[in-house]
Amino acid sequence: MTLINPSQPDYLTIVEKQLQLTEAQGVAIRGLWDGMKQMELNVTEKVEEVQMMVQEVRDSVTLTDAECYQLQHAVRIRSNTLTKDRYTETDGKFNETVGKYRRMIWSKLKDRFSVAKYSHIRRIDFDDAVDFVQDFRPEDYI
Repeated sequence: MTLINPSQPDYLTIVEKQLQLTEAQGVAIRGLWDGMKQMELNVTEKVEEVQMMVQEVRDSVTLTDAECYQLQHAVRIRSNTLTKDRYTETDGKFNETVGKYRRMIWSKLKDRFSVAKYSHIRRIDFDDAVDFVQDFRPEDYI
């Protein structure tokens, strides 16, 4: 039989209080952890949402002035090449034919990208537009 001395601390009570404190800390840490995980999920969702919005904006932005100039240059080159393949520069129809091909390329380019003005072509379609011009064959549309 062990006698409890009233002057000595009650060790079981101290250990029990310490255990309760540790459990309370565990609950607090678990709550903090769960909150952090939820915040991470929310941030990830927001980042994905922002990335989608940025992509939508990128996809809807139209050609820059520099890209318009490059496209104009490609059309000039292609219309001249098409004409040279069919006529000599001394032929009286050369300039007329260059203009005819140029108008045809612009018209078919706008049809291909469903725009009223070539400058309304989306930037993401720029390379496709240049390829279209460079590969343009009037025979495909006659």
